[in-house]
Amino acid sequence: MRKNLQQRKAELERQKVAIMGREKALKETMRRERTRRLIEMGGLIAKAGMDTLNTHALYGALLSLKEKMNKPENLQEWSQKGASAFITDQTRGEGIPLIVQFKEKPSEEARAAIRALGLKWNTIRQEWQGIANFEEVKSVAQHYNGNVVSMAFSEDLVD
Repeated sequence: MRKNLQQRKAELERQKVAIMGREKALKETMRRERTRRLIEMGGLIAKAGMDTLNTHALYGALLSLKEKMNKPENLQEWSQKGASAFITDQTRGEGIPLIVQFKEKPSEEARAAIRALGLKWNTIRQEWQGIANFEEVKSVAQHYNGNVVSMAFSEDLVD
């Protein structure tokens, strides 16, 4: 009976260690996602030309925006203005942030074509990401049965 308790205790300890390992991996994934989001936000501030403001002015501007974001009409206007700006940037050849997703692993040929457009494989999110010309990426993705999602517009662009 004592041996049975010791075995059970050892098994529970192994389970505890396994759970702690999964928790650590989850925290690391969450940290990476948060870091990525912060980098994206910094990129948007730079893209908007606000990266030259001193810290206090930038923070004040963001607080002013926060006060106005509770009105749906403001969010709609800002969203349309941002989408328009991204499209304008794309037509100048700068590209927009894109994600390409596949239901199953694409062929080596498809991966090479996507890589040639400048997209990189994100092992955590299991998708292709990068800043590229939408029409070029759309053409390649459709050819290989992929789906293009714009990180700029937060919506599917290709069915």
